[in-house]
Amino acid sequence: MKRAITLLLTLLCATIGRGQTGGEILSQMGAKLNAMGTYRIDFELEMPTATDTSKGYCVVEGERYVISIEDLSQGCDGQTQWTLNGQNREATFDTPRTDSRNLFDNPTKAFDFSEELFAVESVTTNKKGDWQLVLLPAEGVLDGIERVVVRVDKKSLLPTALGYDMAGIGLWINIAKIAPTSSTPTIFNPTIPEGYEVIDFR
Repeated sequence: MKRAITLLLTLLCATIGRGQTGGEILSQMGAKLNAMGTYRIDFELEMPTATDTSKGYCVVEGERYVISIEDLSQGCDGQTQWTLNGQNREATFDTPRTDSRNLFDNPTKAFDFSEELFAVESVTTNKKGDWQLVLLPAEGVLDGIERVVVRVDKKSLLPTALGYDMAGIGLWINIAKIAPTSSTPTIFNPTIPEGYEVIDFR
């Protein structure tokens, strides 16, 4: 009887102490984001070569999104992708890149790390106590990006940062806030400012 109790306690401790696999963490993170419906991410861009950080945000609802960084914004209503470039005063229309996993091309799939497209290289815990996963994208999935680093809060199971390694040059998207938000009829459609040149590639 004593041996049976000891064995049971050993199995229980092993189960409690078992670390989450990378696939489990990514799956739970994706489920949390999907459960939000329409959500907004506020973030800062950080690069070693830049002296200042740039702030931005994105709103995602199914296949629709809008992402804005400084005077550059891009969005998709599910059928057409548009870009407003304030510096060049241009409005560009194109077909959306629905297969892209790059946050700047398609935020709707930026945190969709399926096992067929991404291999988990390592899972560790960083100084803040977040999970840190290093992912290797399959060939052709993320052009020019060799590794993806995802940091996930252990309590909320939501991403806290996303890093892209491009030939040794790192780009970090540090997430300040991520939460459900309400959608409006015009949020995913652009209002073209007066004087902008319209370029249509569709």
